[in-house]
This record gives sequence, C-alpha cells and structure tokens, in this order.
Amino acid sequence: MDKFMENPWFIRIISMLLAILLFVTANDYFGGKKSGTTPNDMENANTDTITNVPVEVYYDSENLVVSGIPQTVDVKIEGQRRFVEAAKRQRDFTVYVDLSDKEIGKHRVSILYKDISDKLKVTIEPSTVDISLQEKVTKEFGVEAEFNRSILAEGFEAERPEVEPKTVKITGAKDAIERISYVKATIDASGLISDTIKQYAKLTVLDRELNKLDVMVEPETVLVTIPVTNPRKNVPIKINTTGTPPDDINIKTVSTVTPEVMIFGRTEILQNVDELEVTVDVSDIHEDTEIEVPIKYPLGVNKITPDKIKVKILAEKKLEEKTIEDIKIENKGLSSDLKMELLSPASGKVSLKVTGEKGNVEKAVESEFHVFLNIDGLEAGDHEVDLVVDGLEDVQWELSTKKAKIRLIEKENV
Repeated sequence: MDKFMENPWFIRIISMLLAILLFVTANDYFGGKKSGTTPNDMENANTDTITNVPVEVYYDSENLVVSGIPQTVDVKIEGQRRFVEAAKRQRDFTVYVDLSDKEIGKHRVSILYKDISDKLKVTIEPSTVDISLQEKVTKEFGVEAEFNRSILAEGFEAERPEVEPKTVKITGAKDAIERISYVKATIDASGLISDTIKQYAKLTVLDRELNKLDVMVEPETVLVTIPVTNPRKNVPIKINTTGTPPDDINIKTVSTVTPEVMIFGRTEILQNVDELEVTVDVSDIHEDTEIEVPIKYPLGVNKITPDKIKVKILAEKKLEEKTIEDIKIENKGLSSDLKMELLSPASGKVSLKVTGEKGNVEKAVESEFHVFLNIDGLEAGDHEVDLVVDGLEDVQWELSTKKAKIRLIEKENV
C-alpha cells in the first residue's frame, strides 16, 4: 500500500477526482438550481399570491369517494417579475392531488402543481391535507315528507303526503351510507293553509342523531303534494250563447281560458254536479270581445273558485264577393316613339273578383278600378308585363289574369 500511495499516478488521479467533485458542487452540474441570485435577479424579484385556484383530484371516481380535499387553494409564487406576472395573468397551470396509488383509508397527502415555469418558486397553501378515501356506495332510500301541521286552517285536515319520486338514489362513502336513518323532504309553507300544498322540496339526509350527512342525492329535490281536505270537486264550464248577432257579424268562437272551476260543498251535493253553465249574450257583439261572466251557484254549493270567468268572443265581419267584368286594360309610360299592340288578352279586358265587407263590396263598381300596364322604360319587342290594379283600399281583389303579353313597335318617321 505504501508503494501504491507513493506512485505519482495515484496522486494525480486523486487530485483529478477532487477537482471534479469541487466543480460539480460549485455548479450544480446534475440539474440542481443555483441557490444564489444575480444582482439583476434580486432587482427584478417579485412575490405574489394567486388565490382561489381550483384543486383537481386524480382518483378512481367511479368506485371511490374522497373527502378532505379543499375546493381551492392559494398559490404563492416568487421569482422575476415577468414570470410572476405571466403566471398570474394566464393561470394556465394545474394544482392537483394524486390519489391514484392510494388505498382505501385515511392519508396525509401533498398538494402538487404542474405546468408552471421552473423559474418560479411555488408554495401551495395549504401544502398538505388529511383526506379519507373510501369505497363509493350507491343505495336507494325512501323519502319521507313532513310539514308543520299547526299551519292548517281551522276545520281542515291534511291527508298522507305524496312524494314523487317516492325513492331516491344516494351515493357516498360506505360508512356515511350505513349511517343514513332519514331522508326528509320538508315543506316550507307560511300562513294558514286551507288548500292542497304542492311544491318541490330539497332533500336532507340525516343519521340517527339527526346530523346532516355529506352525500350526493339524485334527484336533489322531489315534488311533495299534501292534500288538505274540505270536500271539493273540479267541474267543467259549459258556455251557452243567447241572442242573435248583427246581420253583418259572424261569431267564430266563444271560449274561456278557465275551462274548469272548483266547487265546494257537501259530498252528496257535489256528486250531483257534473258541470256549470254560463250564458253569454251575443246580440250586441260587433268585434272581438272579452267579458267577465259570474258563475251561478247551484243549490248546496257554498264556494266556487273562481266565481267569475273571462269569456273571449271572436267575431268577424261577414264577407261578400262579386265579379266586375270587362275592365279595360290601360297602359302607362308608353314612349312617344313606340306604339303598343296587345297580344294577350286579345280582348284587352279583364274581370276582377272583389271580396270584402258588404258595404265596401257594394261600392266596388267598374269606375272605381283601373287596370293598367306599366311599360315605362321598355324597348321595342315582345314583353310579358304584370297587370297593376288601382282601386278601392277597403276590399281585396283578384284578377282573372295577372299578366299581359304586348308587342312594342317603333313608329315610322314621317
């Protein structure tokens, strides 16, 4: 050994190894970041906190339930100002907890991050959390409806509440599901109740000690109906008309937006009432009309809701029609150097069917209408031109033919 150490090559090799070791340590050669900063780095150094950053959780969500993960965390970043501001502005990084390799049970895990510049120092607040990873269980439970019976009006009683749907699916950690004792749908009503209560109620899941359990309920609300009894019955409304409308009026429909009403009384009375009738006088109806009609109380009925209904009457003027024959076709806009030959219709005349209210149709005579061709701007040659009607405005008309064929011929110079 003494000879080996006295060998000059041994000394040289040891010296070289020491030099390499010093170089690696000084320059963090294997990827470590320099702990020191340059004067320029210190000048531009900045610290900021990005608040309310959502936390993603990676785990088998189909089979497991996790609790204890905060919805958001604060992320403190330190580094050069430009990197800090970019990270805060873009927020394109992810904060997450990876439970993919965790077994069922309780764990303390770190909150991690990714996709953030390696030029920044990152601190998550909180950096660790205590979580519980449990088997996910879904079970069906019946729903109980409840309400404060003291709010019923005097003389009224509540029948057994009806819930739709009657059962719901509850998903959560196995131990939470096993602790479920009640699934309550509570009706929140105010004032004295004298009619059936029907409303959606949010579900509350409780254990035996009435502690609320953190579980997922599907659906979250149910429709609760609590029948409040006072003998009643829904009956349809029958509308009768009386009187004769004016000669020029046609009654199209008589209807109501309240097709049925609720009547109250003794059960034996209600059994004999199948409908209620209202009568509407149409003898003075000249246009669309809406009127309010009271409902007559049958013997023994003490209440009707509503006791008046709106009746809508749709009326229209009776229309007549007549045909005006042989109206001469005129022309408009014929150039002075052209002459026109009417090819079709050969007679140069058309008929006009006029439709409208009686008084207006009676005014419609041949002298009130002009049928003409607008040939302004047309050049010599054959053309098919629309026929235009100029006449009374209070009637509608229809031509026996809508177009005419003409030939424009240049006049010979004299």
